[in-house]
Amino acid sequence: MAGRHFNYRLHPLSLAELENIFPPHEALETLLTCGGFPEPFLNGTDGFAKRWRRTHIDRILKEDILEIEQIRQFKSLELLVDLLSERVGCPISYSSLARDLEVSPNTIKRWIEILEAFYVIFVVPPFSKNLARSILKEPKIFFYDNGKVRNDEASKLENLVALSLLKDINLREDIKGEKGQLFYLRDKEKREVDFLVTRENKIHSLVEVKLSDNSFSKNLFYFEERLKPKQCFQIVKNLKLPQSTPKIKMQGVVEFLLGLEILNN
Repeated sequence: MAGRHFNYRLHPLSLAELENIFPPHEALETLLTCGGFPEPFLNGTDGFAKRWRRTHIDRILKEDILEIEQIRQFKSLELLVDLLSERVGCPISYSSLARDLEVSPNTIKRWIEILEAFYVIFVVPPFSKNLARSILKEPKIFFYDNGKVRNDEASKLENLVALSLLKDINLREDIKGEKGQLFYLRDKEKREVDFLVTRENKIHSLVEVKLSDNSFSKNLFYFEERLKPKQCFQIVKNLKLPQSTPKIKMQGVVEFLLGLEILNN
């Protein structure tokens, strides 16, 4: 029976899916605060979303994970989820988390792998032309439930964009067979761009995410010049006026996210 069926990955709701149902800017705010799982999104209130989230994460940790994995320090695993939710968008140090939780770095790495396997989080590694080196560097952690991210608008926005990019990458692979990966960029001088997307092992796009900055990122220019991506975006939530250079496009977050899941680009 091998090869007689196809698997499709089901992600939380995206802005593109909601375009014809809710006003886009209203839907964006709800996705940022309540997340894209249907129940909290459709209810639309922060109180309900918090109650739903507590039950949801409890069931995953206490029922699903413990049924399969033998984890003695369960409270530490719960605390790890909380610590990760406060560090979204930042490179994660296994050693630092290990010290905080008084366990070994290998234990932290194993727990993160478990949380990723149960779709609580996903890991975005740093990009390197030598992909083996990327595995050794500090990754960033993002949540499938955007509402789980700490109460910080910039972190919530970056998480939502990461989730939307991952959904688009998975959708292209599931429907078109097009292999893609999501990375972030950072060099030794700490120049950084939020996201780099590859398609078929080639650099396709760079994406820098901002809340209100209406001036182009110098780091984006720097990496665009060296990596020559097919597309280069700076997306801004509170954008006053769209701008563009010959190689970089600045546009609103809503416009960018609405265009992500168009499979003919």
